[in-house]
Amino acid sequence: MHRPTHVSPRAARTTLCALGAAALAVSLTACGSGSSNPFDDHQEKSSYQDGAAAKSDRKSVPRWLPDDASDITYVMSTTGDDRIMKFTTPDGKFPAQCAKGEPQGKPRLKADWFPSDLAAKADTNCGTWSGARVDGALYAWQDKDVAMKARG
Repeated sequence: MHRPTHVSPRAARTTLCALGAAALAVSLTACGSGSSNPFDDHQEKSSYQDGAAAKSDRKSVPRWLPDDASDITYVMSTTGDDRIMKFTTPDGKFPAQCAKGEPQGKPRLKADWFPSDLAAKADTNCGTWSGARVDGALYAWQDKDVAMKARG
């Protein structure tokens, strides 16, 4: 003979809450970048074969980037004007409209391909961007405070 099992309302609520909490933990773990840095979810990362494609795809890519630049890796903040970029050019130099100068602001975004000491090496300015040539590649960043000040 089968006897129904009685579960107290308190035990049922406890079980239901535990299952709900476990489901929430699983769903939160599945979302986002998987990084422990809370700002990583406020970044967009892209790569492009050439400068023309990068500028066509994103208005935030600087217009000074040469169309024939290649191997472009780009990260932008979606909550401000912070940007970092790596690229190469046929002659290995920044474009002509860039000038030698002291760095403007500092790079706030990070990526495994972006040198952590770039601000100390920066010797070139392209509008609101600062950058340097390191091991044959060109690196540049834009600090959101510099960009906001330039807009007035």
